[in-house]
Order: sequence, then structure tokens, then C-alpha cells
Amino acid sequence: MKSKHEKQENENAEQEPQPAAPAEQEVSIEQLKEQQLRLLADFENARKRLQREKEEFAKFSKEGILRDLLAIVDSLAQAMAAVDKQPHEDAVVKGVHLIHRQLMGLLEKEGVKPIPAVGAKFDPNVHESVGHVPAESPEQDGKVVMEVQTGYWMHGKILRPALVKVAKAEPQGLTDEQLSEWGKGGCGCD
Repeated sequence: MKSKHEKQENENAEQEPQPAAPAEQEVSIEQLKEQQLRLLADFENARKRLQREKEEFAKFSKEGILRDLLAIVDSLAQAMAAVDKQPHEDAVVKGVHLIHRQLMGLLEKEGVKPIPAVGAKFDPNVHESVGHVPAESPEQDGKVVMEVQTGYWMHGKILRPALVKVAKAEPQGLTDEQLSEWGKGGCGCD
């Protein structure tokens, strides 16, 4: 009769996994290699598909805005045709204003907005000074008094800064010649 201890050893031996035969190990290694190759091929196919989709998205992402621009081109063509038939200044002015409103509407729809300039305090982050003019009052000093070219934001990012002229208070105690030079851009505010 077997002792309790021997019975337990026999049960433990039966429960322990037996090392696989070498042939089984080779089959298992081959299966893992095949699985790895399939995964690499799947990964490469997914990468290529994503690249194709990215290229197609880039190609057609402008389609909507271009379609909207075509409506504005049509309006411009109609305005030019109207001017050719009836060269009335009033019709030309109205046509130009209509086209400008359409363009601004399209830009706003795409998230593009003008940067406030005239009357605003000069901000070098959004304004680019192209000159200065003498300030008419102390309150006007450092403020934008003329917009040479409108600047635009797009979703909080500057597309282009506003080109502006800035009011500067005239320095006190200068000769007429120095003031004249200061008025030509010698104030150093550009």
C-alpha cells in the first residue's frame, strides 16, 4: 500500500506539464513565425491604406471651399457682364460690394476673421507697423490710426498680421528740424 505522501507525489507529477516533444516544439515555432509574418503584413497593409486615405483626403479637402468660391466667381462674371452692357458707376459699385460680402461670408464660414486694427492699441503680435503719424491727443498715442492691409485670424491662429500706421506722441523739446526728421519715421516706433 502506498503512503499518503507517495500518492500526493504521483498526483503532482500527473498535473505538471510534460515538456513537449521536439517535433511539437518545431510546429509551434513555425506557427509563431507564420503568425508574426501575417501580423507584419497586416500592419504594412494598414499603413499603406492609411497613407492612401490621407492623400485622398488632402486632395479633396479643399473641394467644399472651392465650390463656394465658384459661386463668387460667377457673381464677378455677372458683374463684369453688367458693366459691359451698362457702364453705370452705381451698378459697378453695388456689384463690387456684393462680391466683397460674399467673399467675407465665405471666409467667415471657414473660420477666417479680420483682426481689429483701427482704434486698437498697437499689438506687435497681430499688427505690423509700416509707419507712424503724430498723435492728435495723448490718448491716441500707441493706437492704430490707419490700416494699410487687413490682417486675418483663422481659428485663433494668425494667417497674416494687419499692416498698420501707429499714432505716436510728438517728443517735447525738439527743434523744428528734429521734429521734421521725427515725422519722416525717425521716432523709432517701426
